[in-house]
Amino acid sequence: MKTVDNRGHRTRASRDRPLLRRCRDCRYGLPGHLTGSKLHAYTPGMETEQTKSSGPCLCNVLRQASRAVSRLYDEELRKVGLRTTQLSLLRRLKVAGEVRQRDLGGLTSLDETTLTRNLRPLIDAGWVAIRSGKDRREKLVRLTDAGGAKLREARPAWERAQERMQARMPKKTWSSLLNLLPDLARVADTT
Repeated sequence: MKTVDNRGHRTRASRDRPLLRRCRDCRYGLPGHLTGSKLHAYTPGMETEQTKSSGPCLCNVLRQASRAVSRLYDEELRKVGLRTTQLSLLRRLKVAGEVRQRDLGGLTSLDETTLTRNLRPLIDAGWVAIRSGKDRREKLVRLTDAGGAKLREARPAWERAQERMQARMPKKTWSSLLNLLPDLARVADTT
């Protein structure tokens, strides 16, 4: 039995997994629905009486969308030796200048451990520099000249990813998402 994975690639299915196809009921024709069912592929095992009445979990839907979009951007950026997470950090540092690592974590919504893990390959590559601040515990992070050059090199790949994403969705949806998602992040961060 053949299936289509979440990237649209044909794969073999096991007997216990139903065939995945592009859903005819989906407004945008997106893959990821079970054939003959209106349930999304990621929800069948998690569906409960509560989710039937309140709908899908916003967090799960956003995470799935984020992973799919990241895969598309990573595919383009891989050609220049970057990942979306790395490009994002380099771009933030270009705008922020030299910044305390703790403040960079706030700007990127990354916890300290994740930020440190994501900065390590950028430092090793020479694209980011880190030094101690006035207080030895304080770490100051900045983009290097090599990091600026890497950003310039990555721009065409990022533009191709943007164009690919834009071509796959209606223009109004693209604009709505770009306006809505920053508001959603602010609402979620409000305590």
